[in-house]
Amino acid sequence: MPTVSSLLYYAAPLTPAGGDDDWCIDAVTRPPEVLFNFRKVGMETTIEDLREGGFRPSLDETGFEKVDVPTAVDQRALLDGDEGALDGYRRETGELLKSLTGADRVEFFDATVRRQDAAESGDPAAQSPHQRVHIDQSPKSARARAARHTGPGREFRRFQIINVWRPLLEPVRNFPLAVCDFRSLDLAADLVPTRLDFPEWLKDRENYSVRHNPGHRWYYWDSLSPAEALVFKCYDSASRGLASVSEDAAGGELSDVAGLCPHTAFFDENGPSTGHLRTSLELRALAFHE
Repeated sequence: MPTVSSLLYYAAPLTPAGGDDDWCIDAVTRPPEVLFNFRKVGMETTIEDLREGGFRPSLDETGFEKVDVPTAVDQRALLDGDEGALDGYRRETGELLKSLTGADRVEFFDATVRRQDAAESGDPAAQSPHQRVHIDQSPKSARARAARHTGPGREFRRFQIINVWRPLLEPVRNFPLAVCDFRSLDLAADLVPTRLDFPEWLKDRENYSVRHNPGHRWYYWDSLSPAEALVFKCYDSASRGLASVSEDAAGGELSDVAGLCPHTAFFDENGPSTGHLRTSLELRALAFHE
């Protein structure tokens, strides 16, 4: 398979002897500055392009997969924040996730547009691609998120948090999304719970930072188009691997499925560096198996 080499930004303690017992990202003390009490360390990494070759990843095996599924929703309206368009896209994506996962119920809780141009876009609502290897949820924050969406006495045998990432309007020209094969992780050594001191309305209270491990296997799809979506796990309560390393893992029947997927945007030095480079929309969803 073709490959690219790029810096991926992992996490490390502030000092060589530093610990990882209270890593934090602080966005409330000195806004708009974001403070870290750990370092982001660029590591040159080989990333395989899955446009060619016979490898076909899947959600339960690797933690991610690509689906060829055009959207019928007006993409310009999505980009403009039209609520009717976003509701339609949620309904459409909910049916996709039920089909992919077998879930009985899907609820969305986050929608983020990211845009990158060679020059500043001037749109304060759009966020830049996130260049830090991370996982959107830890088991602790995943359980808290699920609790917010279930009523008293509501039971489920399994739940997942899944991110659906789609380019808008045109294919990604640079800053693509790289995803890491769950099977290449050392769960006990690589994942560091990281507290999120964010405004109360913004997302969740904890995610995972990721330490560098040369055994990680990274993949992407070159020039991902709006007719394609990259679907990856933030958490799966059925993962035996996650249950073995976290006291916050959910109970219930366990199996050897992928539990999560580290991911990050990256800059391809061999790709375009002028003009519009990427616009994408990501939805995070809870998928309940009842």
